[in-house]
Amino acid sequence: MTSRWRPTRALGRAAVVGLVLLVAGATLGRADVVVAVVPLVGLVVWSLVTRPSSDPRTWSRVDRRLVTEGEESAWRVDVEAVPGLRDVVGHLPGDLWTTTRPAHGHVAGAATGAATAALAVVARSDRWGSRRLGPAQVGALGDFASFVWQWPEQRVEAVATVPTPGTFTSRAGLPHPVGLVGQHRSRQPGSGTELADIRAFRTGDRLRRIHWPVSLRTGHLHVTTTHADQDAEVRLVVDAVRDLGDRDREAGHRTSLDVAVEAAGALAAHYLSTGDRVGLSVLGGAGHVEVPAVGGHHQLARVLLGLGRAEPSRGTVGEERAMRAQLARPVPPGALVVLLSALVSPEPLAHAVRLSRSGHDVIVVDTLPPALSGGEAPAAVLRSMTGLDDARTARLVWRLRLLEREREARRCATAGVPVIAWRGPGSLDVVLRGVGRRARAPRVGAR
Repeated sequence: MTSRWRPTRALGRAAVVGLVLLVAGATLGRADVVVAVVPLVGLVVWSLVTRPSSDPRTWSRVDRRLVTEGEESAWRVDVEAVPGLRDVVGHLPGDLWTTTRPAHGHVAGAATGAATAALAVVARSDRWGSRRLGPAQVGALGDFASFVWQWPEQRVEAVATVPTPGTFTSRAGLPHPVGLVGQHRSRQPGSGTELADIRAFRTGDRLRRIHWPVSLRTGHLHVTTTHADQDAEVRLVVDAVRDLGDRDREAGHRTSLDVAVEAAGALAAHYLSTGDRVGLSVLGGAGHVEVPAVGGHHQLARVLLGLGRAEPSRGTVGEERAMRAQLARPVPPGALVVLLSALVSPEPLAHAVRLSRSGHDVIVVDTLPPALSGGEAPAAVLRSMTGLDDARTARLVWRLRLLEREREARRCATAGVPVIAWRGPGSLDVVLRGVGRRARAPRVGAR
């Protein structure tokens, strides 16, 4: 694609008005009209003489293509200063969750005294996800804006925005630590940090394990034993089939998917810091997100990047097939499955019940915002969630949907799947202690 310098309408109007007045003044013998129109004709002649003859080269870039929610990135453009080029203008529109500085996205700069003219628009990502900036437009102007040149490319820049993880701490251990290293106490003795027992010395015991006070008191060597420290696997499953609510950053309103993403990031950050392995699956979203369960500091960045690609489902056949394939994936034995859902989609809840009946430990975290669970949501939000124009009918339909949520939660609790609302730090402690006691309890086996 190529672009050429072309005259503007202002130059055409100046040329027409100047010629008409010049001819009229000469015909009517009006010297004052001729004198008044000379500057206008001189402007037209000067613009034609100084017309740019070559097209400028343009370079554009984005400072950061991966930012955290609330951070800024700058779109920068450099335009070559060819002879006759005087001013450069640019425009970068943002999307719904991007705030540009300046707010209108228009910038301008002069091309005099430098080899290139530089423009910059700062864009701030107000929400996690893939932010689309553009299409970016760049134009150049000659003297008196008589000739204009437009950049033939209209690029759309993509900036990936990862969510800011919430705050979560837990004092409860995970029910089934099965790894080799970690911070969870195992029921089996091994090389760890927590004291298990003091016993008589055996062949092969390390000398540094000798407990001298007991050995001197009894006259026989005794050693200390410790519980093995093991890691566990945590599987985070985010229900993105529907996104309920209306996000308003200034008012502090969040949607159900916002709460789920924040909670998943907080859980991942906490358990990765304790040495556990964390994996992620996003069910029903527009983007297929699957992060294998591994440990390490870099895994948190992978999980947050996967959460940033979560999008509500559009209800296509391909998305339903992808969700069924995700639900069919096997879950390793001993893994703790945490389903973060608004409890309005039956498929993820049925999957949680099936995993629980197959022997896995499953916890369902309710991510519906409290403003919506109480039925006091604004009328505009209710209309958007139910698709009904009448506010009274929409409120009634939403109350019926809340009753269905309560029924689904009771079914999960009956099947042995605890359902708990997300409240930040300590939200899962009571449930994890109960799951741990259930895992250590003896089970009746068939002979």
